[in-house]
Amino acid sequence: MEFKEFFTKHTLGCLAGGFAIGLLVCAVGSGMMSFSGSPAFCGSCHAMKGEAASFAKSSHSRQECTECHLPHDNMAIYMVEKGRTGMVDTYHAVIRDYPARIKLSEDARKTVNSNCLRCHENTMENVHAAVGESLDTGADCMKCHSRIVHGSNHLEGGIKVE
Repeated sequence: MEFKEFFTKHTLGCLAGGFAIGLLVCAVGSGMMSFSGSPAFCGSCHAMKGEAASFAKSSHSRQECTECHLPHDNMAIYMVEKGRTGMVDTYHAVIRDYPARIKLSEDARKTVNSNCLRCHENTMENVHAAVGESLDTGADCMKCHSRIVHGSNHLEGGIKVE
């Protein structure tokens, strides 16, 4: 029996099977996307053990790593950046050239700062500056709050903020 004949005889079954396979692929992909942004996944890399340990003790420990480290402007930018940073991290993990003390690039600092403002917009309404308004910090949350999530070194768990 040829494919065309088979599909004609079993059209509904083929469509239902294709739909089920599509749902399965979406569910597995969604689960993998979620897990690949989790502290458990990110902390599984030797270079990130210290960051994961300090993050686990911080007041932000219920968040996913991607909440701070990836842009949330729109889904397309998020997916492209997730893929790009994942490939860069994998490359550096494979060739083992991560420094002992990992630092954010200037672009990564901007992303993290933007995400601080995204999550804490209501808090910013209660301080003396509007969101995005330049102060002596240049509207850079991390100038004063950089140690809240990861601490000042790998042994610390950040600053507890209630």
